[in-house]
Amino acid sequence: MSIFGIEIQKEVFSILIVSAIVGAIIFVVNRSLKKADPLAKPSGITALALLFVNTVEKLTRESMSGNKVYKKYAPYIGLLMVYLFISNTIGLFAISAPTSNYSVTLALTLITWFMIQSVAIGTQGWKGFIKGFFEPFAPFVIMNLFGLIAPLVSMSLRMFGNVLSGSVIMELLYTFTGWISSLIPYLGIFNWLGVIVAPALHLYFDLFSGFIQMFIFISLTMVYIGNELPETEKEKES
Repeated sequence: MSIFGIEIQKEVFSILIVSAIVGAIIFVVNRSLKKADPLAKPSGITALALLFVNTVEKLTRESMSGNKVYKKYAPYIGLLMVYLFISNTIGLFAISAPTSNYSVTLALTLITWFMIQSVAIGTQGWKGFIKGFFEPFAPFVIMNLFGLIAPLVSMSLRMFGNVLSGSVIMELLYTFTGWISSLIPYLGIFNWLGVIVAPALHLYFDLFSGFIQMFIFISLTMVYIGNELPETEKEKES
């Protein structure tokens, strides 16, 4: 899409839509929590919000094997979960998924990757962090550097590839069913075959696959961060 002679990718508008949806969810939940009676049994939006928070905290605590540090990362994991799930499944509403653009998945992975490195440096110190590249022997520095970059590449490409492939498959399906539908007299004025066939595939490629890709991404985030925590701290917290 071109605006004032400037080419803008369609995912830019998708990002704005998803960000607006996430912002609206946060606003509604925050308003509900402020109005909730702390002495009454939670219900409605408040109950759903508490269930979500408890689930995220439990998942983060178990993945990071700790009761002290997990609370620092649970808000990020929760926000990432909501953003990725909406981004991966928004194709159900004929909107291009933001995660079908590699710049989006790369940006999200960079945030996670820098967080992983900050935990590693905080645990080992700069000296230990740099020394780790030369262990167990100095020639291993090349493999260790590849190991450092590997999560950045694998996490960003995995979600991008899966979401993009699902979008491409659905576009091909609609093109093919549209062509088949056009061969039928009178009925060919609209893609009636696509309406019949597409829902089941949308259920898999947009909903099921979108959830799985979101879960894999946050799981890897928690595991990579958890692996960088001090062993003594894990033992005390487990």
